[in-house]
Formats: sequence, structure tokens, C-alpha cells
Amino acid sequence: MLPFHSMDILKHVMPLPPKLPSGYRPLPADLIPNLLSLLARTSVDLVGYYHDAESVAVDRKADRSPVTTADRSAHATLAHGLAMLTPDVPFLSEESTTEEIRERHDWRICWMVDPLDGTREFLGRTGEFTVNVALIVDQVPILGFIAQPLEHQCYLGMPGSGLWCCTGDDFEQLTALSPSVTPGKGIRMSASQRHSPQRVAALTELLEGSGLPVERINAGSALKFFALVDGRADIYPRSSPCYEWDVAAGDALVRAAGGQVLTEEGLPMAYNKRDTLLVHYFVAAAPSGLPWLPLLEGAHNLFKESRDAHASNAVGDLGNG
Repeated sequence: MLPFHSMDILKHVMPLPPKLPSGYRPLPADLIPNLLSLLARTSVDLVGYYHDAESVAVDRKADRSPVTTADRSAHATLAHGLAMLTPDVPFLSEESTTEEIRERHDWRICWMVDPLDGTREFLGRTGEFTVNVALIVDQVPILGFIAQPLEHQCYLGMPGSGLWCCTGDDFEQLTALSPSVTPGKGIRMSASQRHSPQRVAALTELLEGSGLPVERINAGSALKFFALVDGRADIYPRSSPCYEWDVAAGDALVRAAGGQVLTEEGLPMAYNKRDTLLVHYFVAAAPSGLPWLPLLEGAHNLFKESRDAHASNAVGDLGNG
């Protein structure tokens, strides 16, 4: 049977930041509490925009996705804050300019940020939007944060060190999350309510090849990663294109929980490595022992039409450079 993941809750002190490889200047010892405070302030600002919809102007990017005053404000706050905390570490955001993105090829270390993940959910008043921040070193996420502004909480993941839920005014109250495994009776698949019913049905059919029933767990934006690491879901197959900043912070959380985020080739996701930042397909999974990729074999072909449509709509390729 598929293991069911629950969480043993333990109060925990503030962790030290991860150690960087030789040749890098060490991260400041107070990085994590200061970054949590920055995320808390950003969350409060976003909630202000959320509750004052008339102040939010909406534009369209080259790929026709929406961008708002709130996105740009969060980007500016995080860019300034991270530059103050880690002046030697470059910053890569969904709202970075094309010229800034072109410079990334020489970076072995960078912050990868989505200042407002779930802009459509933000505009649709579902409340399911997040702030995603990950530290990438040599193509691997070594530290990740996902804040949920309306709930005023933040998940912090440091692969190899731990996973925490952070609350309080400055997200200063940390609760360590320790996955424990007990037998389950099915597969719980995390998906967005906006996902195509046809794609979700195709994924469900593939997963049912395991012989286990499949239950859909609805969540928007990066909250689908929350469902994986806090024990409510077993797998999150992404069936439509996104960008690396949509994935990196969640990847850090999943790795910290003992899970994995894989490409369609079965390899761990690597960041700031390719010519493009576009991600066509990935599978994020909690630790279970099930052979997810064989179960989902052929899924990326099912969604080729969606990928092609995305490419034809993108007048300017934000991920290239």
C-alpha cells in the first residue's frame, strides 16, 4: 500500500543557513530570520493589495499572462531586501528584465524568486497565491521559502537539514515538520482547479495503473507543494508549462521532506542550467517508494499540444537569453 505521510510536530529554534561550497563567501548567520521577516513584510503588503482591488492595475506580458501592481511591488521589495542581506548573490525573478535574465548564464549562485505566484488566483479572489524564494547553488536548490500571505505562514525547507512551518508577525515562530510514514489506501494527486479536466483525467488514468484508487487534492499556485510536504498529497505532476522560479522553492521543500522533483527524463530538476528557464513538465512526489515515472510514462506526450500552444502564444521568450 502507498505510505501515508503525517507530520510529527516539534517546536524548533531558528536554523543556521546552509554552508556554501569552498570559494563562496559564507552566508550571514542571521540570514534566515532576516529573510523570514522580509517575507512577512512582503506578505502583509500583498494582502493590502488583495483587499484593495481597485488599487491593482493589470497588464499583460508577452506570453499574455497577467502582471499586476502587486507583482511589481513584491518584486521591488524582495530585490532590495535580498540585495541588502546578500549583496554578493544575484537575483533572478519572474519580473526581472530580459537583459537581467541574459546575465544569469555565468551565475553559479543566485536567488530564484516568484514575487507573486498565482497571479490569476490573486485576481480571481481565491486567496491561493504565494511568495516563492529559493537559493540556487550549482543548479541545486539548497534553501527554499514559500509564504502564504492570507494565512500569514511560511514553509522553510533546507534539504539535508530540515523542514519548518513559520508563523508569527515576522515568521519567527518555527515548528519543525518531521514526516512519518503509515500505510495508505490510495494515491492523492495534487492539482489546481484551473487545470484542464482532460489533462487531469489522463494523469488519473495513468496513475490508476498502479492498481490503487486516485484522489484529487485541489490547491492553487505553489500550495500544491504544501500538500506534498505536510502529508495531504503524494504526487504533483505538472501538466502545463511554467518557469523555474515556479518550481525551485517548492523543490527545496520537497527535497527537505525526503521527496523528489523529477523531469520527464527521470532526472532531478536542475536550475539556471539550460538556455531557457521554461519548464514543460515535472513530477514532484513525497517519499513513497512507488515508481512514479513508469506509472506516468508517456504523460509528457499527452501534453505536447499544451506546450506547443504556450510556445506559439509567447511572442517574446522570457526564459531565453
